[in-house]
Amino acid sequence: MAALDQKSPNVLLQSLCCRITGKSEAEVAHQFQYAVRVVGSNYAPTIERDEFLVSEKIKKELLKQRREGDAALFSELHRKLQTQGVLKHRWSVLYLLLSLCEDPRKPSRVGSYGALFAQALPRDAHSTPFYCTRPGSLPLSYPERSGPGGVQISTSMGTSGISSLGVYSLNGPTPTPQPLLAGKYIFFKQLNDEVSKLLTGTVTFMAFVNVVLLFVAFLNPSFFFSPAEVGEAALVRDILYVFQGIDGKFIKMSNTDNCYKIDSKVVLCKSLRDTSNRLAELGWLHNKIRKYTDSRSLDRAFGLVGQSFCASLHQELKEYYRLLAVLHSQLQVEDDQGVNLGVESSLTLRRLLVWTYDPKVRLKTLAALVDFCQGRKGGELASAVHAYGKTGDPQMRALVQHILSLVSHPILNFLYRWIYDGELEDTYHEFFVASDPTVKTDRLWHDKYSLRKSMIPTFITMDQARKVLLIGKSINFLHQVCHDRTSPGKITPASKSTDSPKDAAELLSDLEGAFQGKIDAAYFETSKYLLNVLNQNYLLLEHLQAMRRYLLLGQGDFIRHLMDLLQFIPLLLSWATAHTITTVIG
Repeated sequence: MAALDQKSPNVLLQSLCCRITGKSEAEVAHQFQYAVRVVGSNYAPTIERDEFLVSEKIKKELLKQRREGDAALFSELHRKLQTQGVLKHRWSVLYLLLSLCEDPRKPSRVGSYGALFAQALPRDAHSTPFYCTRPGSLPLSYPERSGPGGVQISTSMGTSGISSLGVYSLNGPTPTPQPLLAGKYIFFKQLNDEVSKLLTGTVTFMAFVNVVLLFVAFLNPSFFFSPAEVGEAALVRDILYVFQGIDGKFIKMSNTDNCYKIDSKVVLCKSLRDTSNRLAELGWLHNKIRKYTDSRSLDRAFGLVGQSFCASLHQELKEYYRLLAVLHSQLQVEDDQGVNLGVESSLTLRRLLVWTYDPKVRLKTLAALVDFCQGRKGGELASAVHAYGKTGDPQMRALVQHILSLVSHPILNFLYRWIYDGELEDTYHEFFVASDPTVKTDRLWHDKYSLRKSMIPTFITMDQARKVLLIGKSINFLHQVCHDRTSPGKITPASKSTDSPKDAAELLSDLEGAFQGKIDAAYFETSKYLLNVLNQNYLLLEHLQAMRRYLLLGQGDFIRHLMDLLQFIPLLLSWATAHTITTVIG
């Protein structure tokens, strides 16, 4: 039991305080209390925990200083370190080394690394363990200290809480250290001495690693004893991948629940977890729409109307991808410039929640439309889209109307080819006029063409559909039965057709006006021309007049023939009577 107590975090932390200060356990009681408060705080750098990225930055710094040999040596040592299990968290050690070497003003001064490390700490006091009240019993008087080389280190507290920790003063009075940071100064001095020894070759690299590990343990013991909490910056990067339907490091697709979920083992506060789950819904919606378009785009049997529907979905996804490109570029700029989370211009989960609100509403509408249109094609698909646009939401209605203009474009092209040219090129049976090629010419008017009622779009009435059927049927009757070679353009002057989805949208917006007018005009002109051909070439009226006179007894030949038949009736009656009497007597 005693051995276990010696390894507990409290005992180790108290021993560390005694070792740093050089005092007994009773004398460091106040410092120990302050250290416990610091250890209990939440300190984590607001950058991506990427070991490769940090190592590359270190090598770039060495190359900037024209130290190519040192960069190669660092790469080799880093490679060897990766193959060994000496360090549990190599990223933190590399990040500390990078922070120690970053000093754009005096990169070559030996002994100033303690202050440089203080400068590399986050500048937001509210997010650091330094922003806390000093225990009331902590000594307040700390003398001014000089760093190596005669450089005095000022530990005064500025307005930012820690930004003035590493300010140097080569001459003039040095401000008195504030008690808030005084508890840390001794440890910084110890670390500074160890770094100086390392640079002069006094100690080995592993000895310095031990000091680094002690420092990390002093700041956050959970680094070694429990999983670290995932930062918001890492979640933002994950979410941007999820938006594209790609699994992230912490957020992955759950096949059982059919949604994106954060791994339950990931340590994360409830607010960030809930916000991430709300944002991850966009990835699920994107996958649903993308799966439908990918499966239908290559299906030729889906027809032209179905392909137009897929094209409209692709257009919406293209706009969505533009937003993702902007977000990715902004994140890349922040990485290049080293912008930390919390800065006004940085990407956060809440900003993503606001910026993706409208795209999320559009994707929800598209996903619901995909479900509603499953198993439909042709005019039936156009009817489904048209029915879904009957909503009070103006944005949703505008979106559905735009999709309907694309979907109805092939149907209106079928219609205009039929009423102006009499041609029916409906390979996949999408149009509401059906043709039976087995019917012979003598039954063309009665049996060859019919209405396919399931394919009549809801924005076309039954009366309009019947007129459309008669118009095309009349043109084909003229060509095939009457053998009239007049071009269709002379029969019915074609008005402006739907050359683009924009024209189709304008036509659909005035179904009772322009659209009805086109059908009525074509119906009148085609019927008029057909009657003229029948009257002039086939004397239709004369044939009908003859039939009328014949049926209404208007011709003398019929009456005379009838009277000739009637004059034999008395003779027949006399013969029948005589034959009957003879039979009875006999």
